[in-house]
Amino acid sequence: MDPILHRAAEAHGFTSRTLRRSSSFIHPVRGVAQLASSADDLASTCRAVAQVLPATTVFTHVTSAQLRGWWMPMADSFPVVACTDGETTHHDRRGVYVRRCDVPPGHRHALGDIAVASPEWTIVELSEHLALLDLVAVIDSALHLGHTTVDAIRATMRRGRRGVRVLRRALDLCDGRSESWWETMLRLVHVLSGFEVDPQERVLNAAGVEIARVDLRVRGTRRVAEYDGAGHRERSQHQDDLRREKALNREGLERYGYVATEIVRGARQIVRDAEDATGRPHVDSRADPWLAEARLASITLSGRAALARRLEKLTRETSQRVARRAAS
Repeated sequence: MDPILHRAAEAHGFTSRTLRRSSSFIHPVRGVAQLASSADDLASTCRAVAQVLPATTVFTHVTSAQLRGWWMPMADSFPVVACTDGETTHHDRRGVYVRRCDVPPGHRHALGDIAVASPEWTIVELSEHLALLDLVAVIDSALHLGHTTVDAIRATMRRGRRGVRVLRRALDLCDGRSESWWETMLRLVHVLSGFEVDPQERVLNAAGVEIARVDLRVRGTRRVAEYDGAGHRERSQHQDDLRREKALNREGLERYGYVATEIVRGARQIVRDAEDATGRPHVDSRADPWLAEARLASITLSGRAALARRLEKLTRETSQRVARRAAS
């Protein structure tokens, strides 16, 4: 069912009062109703919000990223963020943060019937609020899905814009071969600690037959580092993993599997493992660059709290006009 404008309630067989009070509907922004059963569907919410915004509005920032199915930072919730032309009257509405940012015509795309900013413009906007590790993961997912390229993102960057420095660093670190958020994090533990790795390397046996594709191969070694998610402990998957591990061992490869808590809390040991694989002497500070970035990113409690504070500025629980009147 399409969203219903309150002023058009009677045309749909409701009174405006009934529409507002019915538990079958929610009201993501003032003046429009959508079915309560679609409350968790971001696309449905965007269609409802668009009903009360100018026709030139595009959804951007975290909203565009979510609609595209990218890997998102760890957060309890994300605001709905839209963009109108710079010349348009400012729209102040509870439930949606409306920016006036003049998205160029070439960066106005559509996902079905929803207008969104291009992948490149979305990433440029995200760089204003995301920490380095979170931004790299978002870019990795966009590259992995084939939604954009590093060159296209670089061409969209604007010198002096907020977030451009972290975006430059993220583009130097991104790799579209990663297949999950945590694979990206495991790769960055190694890279930021000074180790070269090859993601998604194909392993062939003596007959030239592929026996596995591994998350990370520590370059110049026989060491394979992989992320083991919860699914790897399901019985059928676990059996497949054991067969695969034996096949890797037969080819002289060592597989080290890591879980999320090890990546977050045990990075020094992961780095120590990589030192052993490469024959490098142990340097306790080698993991410090990763640990410094992790404290700022959403994989840690401190980074998650910082992200929540930044996103809070984009959250509209009430109209700013109403808030100002209440404060006066």
